[in-house]
Amino acid sequence: MSPESVGIDDSQDVLYRLVDQESGEVLIAAEDLLDYFMEEDREPPETVTFVRAHRVGRARRKTERAELQVVDRQGGTIGAYDIGRVSAAFRHGLVPSGEDRPDLGYTFFGHTCEYPRAGEIWRQWATRRPVEPGEWARHPSDWHESWLHVVQTAWFESGRGATRYETGGTAVINSTAITTRDGFYCALGEAVNGPGGYFGSNLDALFDCLRTVRRDEAAPFRLVWRNFAASREALGSDFTERVLALFQECGVETELS
Repeated sequence: MSPESVGIDDSQDVLYRLVDQESGEVLIAAEDLLDYFMEEDREPPETVTFVRAHRVGRARRKTERAELQVVDRQGGTIGAYDIGRVSAAFRHGLVPSGEDRPDLGYTFFGHTCEYPRAGEIWRQWATRRPVEPGEWARHPSDWHESWLHVVQTAWFESGRGATRYETGGTAVINSTAITTRDGFYCALGEAVNGPGGYFGSNLDALFDCLRTVRRDEAAPFRLVWRNFAASREALGSDFTERVLALFQECGVETELS
């Protein structure tokens, strides 16, 4: 069985698609991905493996402009990565005879994703929507950086901008689960824009969000920061004071409790 004989299948099990950006052709679709989401200091592998491939484009085995798409159960794109040049790494004997969902490799000449838990989080988002309130906080603290990455990637992929979309006048942060700065931005994004919401991933990005709210003449909102002392202890007084200064500069009334 050759890679060309792997048929087209729009099964709901598909989680990733590799797409040629110029033609829109789906080069391969698969249920999982190995060796793309990985630790920053780990040596990149020679190939990224698409697990249980559902689709392999017949016309092309490489492209200069590939995009890796994360898709939900309905086939909609919820996240995307600009990969650049890729080349199929099919080898003789890689696809066993009779195997209709083979594992197939592609060489990515660009960077891998340095958020090791992102793949697991994408699967949660794709199979169980919408995101639940406080879901980020149910993960260990070493997941928060990856969660924030997924939030930011999905937010902009959906066409939303760095601004406030919720209509309520008060946003509430509860510091109980905040132990890292990434966790703070997860909590802030949820407080301002709802579960899975984005409102900055660092101080510069937070300032951009706040400035956009003012530029759009959106209704001002009030921020209630519960258990603030716990946040200050976990995040450091320098960081929390800089955050408060940004809120004050941009006209956000802040209540610390």
